[in-house]
Amino acid sequence: MNIKDVKTAIKIGDFVLRKNHRNKIDIKYPPNIDKKILTDNSARIYLIIQDEVIKKIGGSTSKGGIRSTMNPYISAMTGSPGVPRFVIHLLVEKALINNSKVELFMITSPRTLAKVSGLFGYKKVEIASFKEMENLCKSDYYSKEEKYPDWNFQENHEPYPPELARKHNLYHQKRLSKR
Repeated sequence: MNIKDVKTAIKIGDFVLRKNHRNKIDIKYPPNIDKKILTDNSARIYLIIQDEVIKKIGGSTSKGGIRSTMNPYISAMTGSPGVPRFVIHLLVEKALINNSKVELFMITSPRTLAKVSGLFGYKKVEIASFKEMENLCKSDYYSKEEKYPDWNFQENHEPYPPELARKHNLYHQKRLSKR
């Protein structure tokens, strides 16, 4: 699906290659973007786009906004990354090396007042649940494409690319052998 078909997303930045760094990619945010957009704690859906095609749909409510949400992807060559973020990091790197344009878009929803259960009763609080937004976005995508985006491996019940999964295993073997 082309990002031009999406009516609710805003562009947040472009993925770029990093030179001489363990992490191969970074995100360049436009200088004119409101910093509040990057750090807003509202529930958010992120779309990773390659050459105008949606490759990954994900969601988060992590503190620190979209910057915080993207940090595990752009720092996946350090620490103890899980397979999904490690593989996406390498897929983005490969796309950039092959001169593809890789962009980051975001969708948010307004908070709404809802009756929420606590331990001793109910209280009306503002909520914005990312899981329902994420599921709707994935469902919308599936209704048009009859599959999920290519990099949503788990939803598509597909294995990660074997060479990238192998790199993930080797990364952890090397990391653990240094202890």
